[in-house]
Amino acid sequence: MNFNVKLNDKKLKVNIENTNLKDILVYCKPKERLVLMKKFGLGDEKGVPLQRIGMDYGLTRERIRQIENQALMRFRRLIVGNETYMNVLSETKKILDAHGGVLSEDALISKLVNRNLFKFTRSEFKLILVSDFDVLYLKRNKYIHKAFYIDPLFEDLLVRLTLWTVQYFTERKQSQDMYEFIAILKNEFLPEYKEVGYLKNDLFYINFFSIIKEVCMLNGKVGLKDFPDVNPKTMKLKIYYTMERLNKPIHFQELPAKIMDWFPEKACKINTIHNELVKNSDLFVNLGIGRYGLKKWWYEGGLVKDILVKIFQKNGRPMAIKELCKEVLKEKMVSPNTVMLNLQKYKDLFERVDKGMYRLKTE
Repeated sequence: MNFNVKLNDKKLKVNIENTNLKDILVYCKPKERLVLMKKFGLGDEKGVPLQRIGMDYGLTRERIRQIENQALMRFRRLIVGNETYMNVLSETKKILDAHGGVLSEDALISKLVNRNLFKFTRSEFKLILVSDFDVLYLKRNKYIHKAFYIDPLFEDLLVRLTLWTVQYFTERKQSQDMYEFIAILKNEFLPEYKEVGYLKNDLFYINFFSIIKEVCMLNGKVGLKDFPDVNPKTMKLKIYYTMERLNKPIHFQELPAKIMDWFPEKACKINTIHNELVKNSDLFVNLGIGRYGLKKWWYEGGLVKDILVKIFQKNGRPMAIKELCKEVLKEKMVSPNTVMLNLQKYKDLFERVDKGMYRLKTE
């Protein structure tokens, strides 16, 4: 490929209203067009990292980055002032302002796509936004995920907030109520950054937490990604979290759908869930007929006959079958017939003292 083509675009303007952005790139130099097409996935393929592009063409990552910067500058000169371009930027700044001044790359572009105001693809929206000077792009940062933000926010402030947050939770060693921590951050940073109005906005912090690489949020709490209550990674923890949220026993076949409501990123298999419930009897209790509860809810489970023994020992008197069934159901989901069969089967444990009345047999 010939990378030595001269092009004067100073007087050239294009209309992006009825033109695909990749067609506009014909006005760029060949090397610039190639880098933008591959980097932003404007063809049929997904976006390619700069280092991979450099490897494919025998150039360093830094050289490809320089070509990308030149290409973005040329692209911006080609479309600057175009009404559609200005409308995209205006809508973007409205979205960012309404969400505290910062959003992850995926979140912002999804909101632009979902508003259905423009015909651009996700890749084309990203190219437009990255080429702009008013909407700032945070792309090369080891602490924060890719994100867009607007003035008066700036990268050094976001990094400082990030490092302070990570250090705080590293020392705390546990998660915290989200709004309690937001109040702490406000108290720490607002006096120094009075001119940054977004620091007064709770939405800024909520969206900011979502872009910190080492931080997770869940159920109104925020903490490090290593904290299981805000980032349950294993199936056991996901089951536990879901049952806690439901706050009642549930049949194991119903659990996959409930888990997917909270953790949609990965499908759940019924067999996997059932295995976790069975092998983690220190957390989950089999209440019978496929229903499970949490042990911390004071369920003990076990065999029906053993539950009956505990009930008799606790009450210390003969009891009616109806009363026994009610007490057994607090521990295990069984039918009255099952209770009756156990009373009749284990004559070494139980004896009938009257019609419908039983007691624990004594030696």
